[in-house]
Amino acid sequence: MFQVQKRVRFAHCDAAGIVFYPQYLLLEHEVFEDLFRDGLDYPIERSIEGDRKGLPAVKIEMEFKAPSRCGEVLDFTVTTLKLGRTSLSLEYEARCGGELRVRIKKVVVRTDLKTGLSEPLPDDLRVRIERLAAS
Repeated sequence: MFQVQKRVRFAHCDAAGIVFYPQYLLLEHEVFEDLFRDGLDYPIERSIEGDRKGLPAVKIEMEFKAPSRCGEVLDFTVTTLKLGRTSLSLEYEARCGGELRVRIKKVVVRTDLKTGLSEPLPDDLRVRIERLAAS
């Protein structure tokens, strides 16, 4: 499991003063990058610029449980649901004061940026993902 906090900013909110639902995807992607940088020691820029590999989302599901408001701090947890040969399935939960606000399930697939084809996750990254999932 990986944990990180994100503050709800004015830019995340709609006219009703709550997080506008697509903004949760921006927050989720920040958490995804934090996971790879801080949790897996594999920054996204290493994948993109160095390895020339991407990790695009191929499936996303979102459940909205309660509104989040400007200024609140969301506690995100990320859990590995499945580690496939080329794919990784993750579940994100964002809570504030223990209250579940949103649950996001996301599947990413490692792809070659030149060909666009999927390819296996590298062994060193697989080991890091497995180690984090076991903690």
